[in-house]
Amino acid sequence: MFQRTAALAALAAGILSLASATGLAQPSKKAKPEDAAKVKKALQEVQDFVGTWNLEGTQKVGGKTDAWKEKVAWGWKFKDGDAWITVEFAEGKGKYFSGGELRYNLDKKKYVLSLTPSGKGEAQTFEGDFAKGALKVDRKDAKTGDMYRVTMNTAAEGARFAMKYEKQDGGKGLFAAVHQMSGSKDGESFAGGAKKPECIVSGGSANIPVTYMGKTYYVCCSGCRDEFNADPAKYVKGK
Repeated sequence: MFQRTAALAALAAGILSLASATGLAQPSKKAKPEDAAKVKKALQEVQDFVGTWNLEGTQKVGGKTDAWKEKVAWGWKFKDGDAWITVEFAEGKGKYFSGGELRYNLDKKKYVLSLTPSGKGEAQTFEGDFAKGALKVDRKDAKTGDMYRVTMNTAAEGARFAMKYEKQDGGKGLFAAVHQMSGSKDGESFAGGAKKPECIVSGGSANIPVTYMGKTYYVCCSGCRDEFNADPAKYVKGK
């Protein structure tokens, strides 16, 4: 009897241990309002990334330049007080990446970009800073020691976007371009024009209308639209 009880106890402990290791023991903690506000503010630094972009990619292969086109869409996501930005490449079928997400690590005060390679392969996680109008994030290959860098920025008052992927062999010397993409925002004109309305949820330019109590407001992406519709009063207060 004692052995059976001990065996059951050991089994229960093993299940609890496994659940804890996989994150099933307890639900993730809701972000503190003050921390969530700081994370959102940091991500607003790259607000100009949000939107759909018509990009052309290029890569040098031997003496030739390989070129392709794809749409890249950035948008906000909100859950349990947390906020982050997602990216999708060519509806999940990009040449090099299918999608990813951009978060802000408040403890490290670093931006964390996770990109999922097209086809098979583990997500690639980069970490870095936003400075002088550009987001620059790096990752190191644990096996080879090679460093990889992604640099992204907008130009022409948010109408142009550029993304560059580079490699540094063995973590030494200069970074060399692997491939890059650049292009314009869907529906944007380089000629400029009237000032666009501001996204009521995240700030920045917006072009998607939403309504509440007979009044029209604007948001920048479907994520902000969903967040607004979930609690309109939260965002129209004082407007």
